[in-house]
Amino acid sequence: MENLNKDALYSASSLSPYYKTEMGECYHGPAEKILASRVGQELKGKVQLILTSPPFPLNRQKQYGNYQGDDYINWLCKFAPIFAGLLTPNGSIVMELGNAWEPGRPVQSLLPLKTLLAFVEHPEGGLRLCQEFICHNPARLPSPAQWVNIKHSRVIDSFTRIWWMSTTDEPKADNRRVLRPYSKSMERLLSTGTHSQPPKKEGGR
Repeated sequence: MENLNKDALYSASSLSPYYKTEMGECYHGPAEKILASRVGQELKGKVQLILTSPPFPLNRQKQYGNYQGDDYINWLCKFAPIFAGLLTPNGSIVMELGNAWEPGRPVQSLLPLKTLLAFVEHPEGGLRLCQEFICHNPARLPSPAQWVNIKHSRVIDSFTRIWWMSTTDEPKADNRRVLRPYSKSMERLLSTGTHSQPPKKEGGR
């Protein structure tokens, strides 16, 4: 989603895809305005999955623009009823939210958690939190640098949270699509019915 720093108009007559293929269309611009246009109206009740990683609540201003504090909560939470209205009866919203730190302090901000609560509890959204996931990225640069690299009082902030939400307790899902291969010990347990390894034979016997 793009922030509201651009004052573009997205009317039913002027809105056109940024590009399109036989698989679909891509629109570029502030999500609020695009979803309020004919594009959003045509998608109401038809979207199975909304997968989004909105701008994180960072302390430093970025070129694309980013809200902070209560402004961030208010901005992001107004998408709750918009997104909910787009979903099919068993559709899902999956949102990645990064961590935030208090300005000039080695203290994590509660802003991401407050934002999640406000989003899920929006009175017009009708959402519930299905499950939380952790996205671990061991290759992330050390941050916050002041406390990780200079004062050595904190460890690298190397994860983000992914929140799965829906308007129903039973959204479309099948964990058999994301199964991991069995370990060798589990394969042995399934074949032998025991965790014990067979005794090793001595040489010559």
